[in-house]
Amino acid sequence: MGKVTNFATLHFESAAIRSFPHDNVEDLIRKGADVNRMHGTLKPLHCACMVADADCVELLLEKGAEVNALDGYNRTALHYAAEKDESCVELLLEYGAQPNALDGNKDTPLHWAAFKDNPECVRALLESGACPNARDYNNDTPLSWAAMKGNLESVKVLLDYGAQVHVTNLKGQTPISRLVALLARGLGTEQEEECLELLCRAAGRFEIRRADGTLPRELSKDPQLLAKLTNMVAQAPTLRSLARCATRQSLGVQFLPTAVKELPLPETIKDYLLLRD
Repeated sequence: MGKVTNFATLHFESAAIRSFPHDNVEDLIRKGADVNRMHGTLKPLHCACMVADADCVELLLEKGAEVNALDGYNRTALHYAAEKDESCVELLLEYGAQPNALDGNKDTPLHWAAFKDNPECVRALLESGACPNARDYNNDTPLSWAAMKGNLESVKVLLDYGAQVHVTNLKGQTPISRLVALLARGLGTEQEEECLELLCRAAGRFEIRRADGTLPRELSKDPQLLAKLTNMVAQAPTLRSLARCATRQSLGVQFLPTAVKELPLPETIKDYLLLRD
């Protein structure tokens, strides 16, 4: 088992993990500690995932911790692990964690992995059946969560697994418009610019107008960005780019690099379909 975290991972109170340096989890379990007891709003397994302690997660699971148990916020341990650590995610999935579990806001673990930009956690969840187009209470998908932070690597993984770009939340926002809002606040970097280009390639066309035809209000704060994006909106999409988008959509939710590899197409076309142009 190796080094096991001390009793700190078994208690959570007043938003701080309490430490008991002279004890450890294995000793306490041997003495009769209940691995499924609720401490405040959390169970021990949730706490172990919050601090990304894979050794403790494995021990608790071996000793009977309920892998899909809910905490006081209707979150599973996988929700916490997805934000932090690939090893914890893989352990939980091995023990039967539900990759599409919903918390109180209908957020899935994949939403949180994408938001925290943990691409390896994103990949592990998708490989285990997580839905790349799951909707939260606002109808936002994991791609929208990744885009609103400009999380390039997570966006790449989600697009590889068939995440849809043409999705709209209850406020009329798309993943692209969520990213544009970030850029309009002056928070964009070269990575966010690259993320925007990638999303636009996947979308086939650049469109950020609202349902009433207006542009997002945030753009009024950055005239230079407004001019650039207005010019992009005015450009008609090419037939080639629209065909790419339609082909990717027709392939559905699967690992697109494998699916495209099987298509009877020249390598240059395959690269184009995989957004590698």
